[in-house]
Amino acid sequence: MIGWIRTAALAVIAVLALAEVVDARPGGGHSSSGGGRSSSSSRSSSGGGYRSGGGGGGSIGGAGAASLLVVIVIIVIIAAAASAAKKASTDWSSGAISYTEPPRPPPDLSPLQVRDPDLSQAVLEDFVFQLFSTAHRGRDNADALAALAPYLSDDAIAHLAVRGKAPSQIVIGTLSILDFQPATQADANDRIRVRVEATLHSASPTYVVEIWSLVRAATATSKPPSTTYSWPCPNCGAPWQGKGDRICQHCGETMQTGKFDWTVAGIQVMSQKPALASLTGTVEEYGNDLPTVFRADAALKMQAVTADDPQVTFEAVRARVALVYARLNEGWNASNLAPVRGLTTTPLRDYLQYWLDEYRRQGLQNRLDNAKIEYIELSKIIRDRHFDAITMRVRAGGNDFTVNQSGKVVGGSQTFFRRYTEYWTFLRSSSRRGPVNNTPSCPSCGAALSISDAGQCTFCDAMVENGSFDWILSKIEQDDTYTG
Repeated sequence: MIGWIRTAALAVIAVLALAEVVDARPGGGHSSSGGGRSSSSSRSSSGGGYRSGGGGGGSIGGAGAASLLVVIVIIVIIAAAASAAKKASTDWSSGAISYTEPPRPPPDLSPLQVRDPDLSQAVLEDFVFQLFSTAHRGRDNADALAALAPYLSDDAIAHLAVRGKAPSQIVIGTLSILDFQPATQADANDRIRVRVEATLHSASPTYVVEIWSLVRAATATSKPPSTTYSWPCPNCGAPWQGKGDRICQHCGETMQTGKFDWTVAGIQVMSQKPALASLTGTVEEYGNDLPTVFRADAALKMQAVTADDPQVTFEAVRARVALVYARLNEGWNASNLAPVRGLTTTPLRDYLQYWLDEYRRQGLQNRLDNAKIEYIELSKIIRDRHFDAITMRVRAGGNDFTVNQSGKVVGGSQTFFRRYTEYWTFLRSSSRRGPVNNTPSCPSCGAALSISDAGQCTFCDAMVENGSFDWILSKIEQDDTYTG
């Protein structure tokens, strides 16, 4: 009860000050509402923030009915703020969002994998990630949208075309498969819905929550993983040269929605609002005491992974997690993610870089000093023909604080040890065998880790940021919204 009152009071202060706060922390805590979980949060540690000083002594003013009215207004604001604070756990820009669908367990794609053994959830999510970004970047260009015709329905293209000027940058906070409907006799298509939270940057940045509905014919099969997407004809693979009639100029096939590959049948905007972020202030963590979400088969699948490759044990992967955590914190504190290259996927690193840039733009720096991991638990393992994915719950902490250009602490604390928990997912190619590297060196040639902008080792040119050689961090999820 006391915690609720404190949260509500802080939220009232935030409302009165017209302040919006986001979440920040090295390597994660980046709630869908903004920075990391540091001194600024919005989901795991967000809220109005601590406020120093404050006048005091001021009366509500008036008497009788007027005084009662003010009290009622304050109570209503507190109640609304408390409700908004609970809903804000999925907001990625700051403040509550209008999307109200509660978190649900992830769908079971195994029936689809029986028919399509090459289906990989990691590859499918990356496909949607890339398509979302490409489509929004070209939404004000008819030719750019036409080039995506095999992957966007006419309705989806029409929806994007009226969304206004294309954003210059797209930062996706979270992307998750909401549900899956297998094909039936009445409907020959498989259907999935994907929820995307993103910030679309332009002169006026916008935070959006969108639901993308995709369909694919039950007879279609998955394409091999790709590091880049050029959006060719999904039937013959030639560069797409349709002329608005959805007919490939190479193979002559008509690109009916979902006939050859996943196609966006519809787009629903659940929330859209200005993306304003204040990176100062702190409130308590939420979710640390929630029980760990386990998949019932996690331990058995870990045994299967070890049986396939005896060098991949839970202890070895745990050491890899510790390496990535240390390098990530090193890069975050230095405002330079070079130490992380080769240890995370490129999209995750780009996402973290966005928040470092935002801190820098606001004349701030966030740090997590004395950072350490307290324990790591196995949560989930997903295996398919292309990737093995291991999800761990990581409990860690440190002295989390934000300073301005003069070195003044404007959020968090340099002395308080702040604990937090997150779910970290690591990927590795399912065909890869060999030791789990727990030192910062190239898993291909053994040289000191030095990665180019293209994600390749600068010594042997091996592509090490796509999980081909070793376990890389691909996803960081918050414990208060993680459903397994």
